Amino acid sequence: MSTEAIITLIITLIVGILGFITLFKINQTKIVYLEKQIINLKDDLLKNFEDLSIKYKGIEVQKNIFFLSGFIVCQGKRDIQFDKNLNIEVFIPENSKWLDFKVVSNSRGMQIDSTFKDNKVALSLDLFKSKEYIEYEGIIEIDEKTQVKGINSLLDFHHRLPNIPNINKFNIETLKSGLGILIISCLLAILPILIIYDYHKIDSYDLNAFNSTSKKEISSYLIHTDENLKKLQNNVIEEYSGFKILLDGKTEDFPIEIIKFDGTKDKSLTSVYFKLDNWGVMGWIFAIFLILILALAIIGILTSIRLFYFQKRYLNLIKK
Repeated sequence: MSTEAIITLIITLIVGILGFITLFKINQTKIVYLEKQIINLKDDLLKNFEDLSIKYKGIEVQKNIFFLSGFIVCQGKRDIQFDKNLNIEVFIPENSKWLDFKVVSNSRGMQIDSTFKDNKVALSLDLFKSKEYIEYEGIIEIDEKTQVKGINSLLDFHHRLPNIPNINKFNIETLKSGLGILIISCLLAILPILIIYDYHKIDSYDLNAFNSTSKKEISSYLIHTDENLKKLQNNVIEEYSGFKILLDGKTEDFPIEIIKFDGTKDKSLTSVYFKLDNWGVMGWIFAIFLILILALAIIGILTSIRLFYFQKRYLNLIKK
């Protein structure tokens, strides 16, 4: 089996396995949290108004008071039945506390009870059907030593529901950024793709010929002056890609007949092979750089596809 066939087989297997895993995860019932807002009531709202203050229950709001809002969404092929002792729990960091928590909207017919104490909110439901949602708003007081860097550092979800994975968290604005990421990634991919295509189509200056017996390089002058060598080089250019020669290291050995100036055959040169011109250190550094750019572009494209998928799957449920 050739090297190209092996690489094709490996890529096919990887794509097939990833496709199977993706299909399984798509159909799996899951609960997802969608962040709508995280607002520092003092720094974000009053930073430009030093003489203005906000009071909550008669107490002036300090820098460590935050307003939160978001959605908890169920998605999958089956509904989730809750028992009395099964809740969705939302924790904030240690030494912090919920000051208030309200369910402000939800899918029609849902029965929801919410309680909060210290740093924990408990949500009790009877049934969470697929494509249903809960929207909440809350006010929290964060320990001053805690650095708020987004939902991953601020909110921690727990549940003991059987066959339901951990709750993934997404920012709604991030899910809407798929198009921008896709455009940037495609622009990044253009240069490496053009260079890779150019490398696939080799030319005479990309090849060096070698004597199969002595392993010595054949001069370019002899290649250009000998009709048989020139014809053989052109055949290699037409039939081989730069990647195949690069992966194999060299071409196969080709029999050749060289006629010297005196009309006799050159017995020291009866077979030749071709190799790609040596890139050198800078060539390999440039190649690695292009590979990294292409890898980054591919990751960006896959990320944008993932965001488009989540946008369609989740944001349509909450009409955002």
